[in-house]
Amino acid sequence: MIRIYYIFKLIARGLRLRPWGSLLTLVSCWFALCQLSLIFSTVDLADRASTLPATSGAMVAYIKDGTPQARISELGKTIQSHEEVSRVKFIPREQGLEKMKKWLGDESSLVEGVDPEILPDAFEVTLHRQYADKAPLLAREFSKLPDVDDVRYRKGLIGSIAGSFKQIIIGASAIGTIVVICLALVIFLSIRVGIVSRKQEIEVMKMLGATSFFVYAPYIIEGAAYGLLGSGAALSTTSMAFHYVQVHYPALQPIIRPFTVQQVSGMVFFACFCSVVGSMLAIQRSIDV
Repeated sequence: MIRIYYIFKLIARGLRLRPWGSLLTLVSCWFALCQLSLIFSTVDLADRASTLPATSGAMVAYIKDGTPQARISELGKTIQSHEEVSRVKFIPREQGLEKMKKWLGDESSLVEGVDPEILPDAFEVTLHRQYADKAPLLAREFSKLPDVDDVRYRKGLIGSIAGSFKQIIIGASAIGTIVVICLALVIFLSIRVGIVSRKQEIEVMKMLGATSFFVYAPYIIEGAAYGLLGSGAALSTTSMAFHYVQVHYPALQPIIRPFTVQQVSGMVFFACFCSVVGSMLAIQRSIDV
């Protein structure tokens, strides 16, 4: 218990010796972790977008008015027979109107007073993700089928996001790696400066018989604290930004959701882990020197 008290006392002393350096380190961690949380959220957003109807991974085939029910069932089986298609769902005109109201809002002038009888029945056709780039070819093929009036795909921002899923994954992996390296480097430099500034004090403590754990534990705890505080601030900032987007851009509400408990826990753990690794590298560097 006494050792723990002195460890935290040493941490407080180190922070008093370099307050501005500690503040800049914390701000740098916050900035890096904000980028990391946005990267994870972008990948999650693209993943959700690729599973939504009417994105680049799906299309809507509108049926000609007056088509018999038996022919509609046949048409659905014909579309489902393609290997690129993962799901075909029949959307009657009444349900289509409800979807439009949900998407545009009940008070929108585009759907106010609309008679569902003027709308066509349709098939919601979802493609396997690996075939999302074949949507234009399949749309042309489906539009040539008897009793199919029109085929629509890749409409709006969500469709663009979903169609770029592979590129988003590659870009997020590259940027995420750079951010992680920068985070560990920031912690490394901060802890390294702290150790160098107290070099004589550390040498005296070692001469008096202090263990390596007692001497260097404050720096590991300090690094973990940067990760903990930085991740907390980053998650709060990102959550507020997402809330703003949800309020002002209702069309993105289906794919932008609050962080789950698992995501928050994973982010905090990952930030602390990177910070501790950076701290240990700085300590090892000091021991080698």
